[in-house]
Amino acid sequence: MLAFPDHGFVLLLLPKTASTTLERTLTPHASKVLRTAPGVKHVQAAGFERKMVPRLAAMGHPRDSYEVVTMFREPVEWLESWWRYRARVALDRRKPQRSTAGISFDDFARSYVACDRRLPTPKGRPGRFITVDGAVAVDRVFAVDRPDCWQGWFSDRLGRDLGFERLNVSNTATRGELSPATRTALREYFAPEYEIWDRLTATGQASGVRGLPLVVPPRPRLVDPA
Repeated sequence: MLAFPDHGFVLLLLPKTASTTLERTLTPHASKVLRTAPGVKHVQAAGFERKMVPRLAAMGHPRDSYEVVTMFREPVEWLESWWRYRARVALDRRKPQRSTAGISFDDFARSYVACDRRLPTPKGRPGRFITVDGAVAVDRVFAVDRPDCWQGWFSDRLGRDLGFERLNVSNTATRGELSPATRTALREYFAPEYEIWDRLTATGQASGVRGLPLVVPPRPRLVDPA
């Protein structure tokens, strides 16, 4: 999370949506930066409302005085980015149990939908990140693949030209292949996420979405390793 209440916004950093690039570029200009642990850096909307809204209000910044913004990615591409990221050689050597090296994207995706612990799939999902009690809890969402939209917005808000250099980019040389059945299962699973994504495709952003009903089903019961 990066807070810029004096400039009228707070940025929630959804993992695998250029969060490292945004953090590196925007941190020098932030009023408040929480980076002590991954769970704080990537605080979700629910945690932000519970912990940070009261703190900012006590500092003279009530909730309606700033926008909460976040980035979003095409849902299947978001999951594929996790698969590529965890296939890195460095990760394979340091934490082999978390590596996807040698695991197909199709197997990874099916494991994710089934919430199967036997493969190192991410625990969260984008829809859960931005919702509280069945409604969207952020004000503005940007499509990460539309830098022409969000780079200018951040620069205008901060009143300076910002150079966004892509960092922590996973290797895209190997594309993930999905069977038609797996792709269909992912599309069904990510139905709430596609409700948001469809709002971004025309202009690269959606504003005024706070309060929009969005039901994100709970994750299925975990399947423990045999």
